[in-house]
Amino acid sequence: MMKRMMGLLAMVAASAVADEADVYLLATVQLGGSNLAQSIFLHEPQITTLEDCQEAVRVGQRDRDWQRYHHIFMRDRFQGFAGHLDYRCVFSTQRFSGWNDRARYSHPYLIGIDENAKLKVERMPSQAQCASTLARLPAARRAQSRCAVGNQNLL
Repeated sequence: MMKRMMGLLAMVAASAVADEADVYLLATVQLGGSNLAQSIFLHEPQITTLEDCQEAVRVGQRDRDWQRYHHIFMRDRFQGFAGHLDYRCVFSTQRFSGWNDRARYSHPYLIGIDENAKLKVERMPSQAQCASTLARLPAARRAQSRCAVGNQNLL
């Protein structure tokens, strides 16, 4: 009986760890006047609260030197276009491969963030299919979602 209870407790504890959410910085560049966007998912293990993430974003933007969530926005790739950069600190139970600034942005994703800052990412077959799926969502969910391409794999 005791062994069975210990086994059950171990399974519950393993499940709780697997469902534990990490803090991510979602950085998105939206090309002005279009529905084209690129997103990256950055994770720093030592940042465990949304407040710490937001502070890292504030300091990175102010100093123009990202000591945390180091990334590069290559403005030269967007010459002739207005690019809007958006940073969101979010919780996610989903995991992503590491970001590589040289990798192609070839993974279309439907990205949603709910009112509790919980991130939900779905891989889409194409940007067109993502846009079509986004258009069919209920208005409330559509307002919290966007399509973007990334260069990281959803693990």
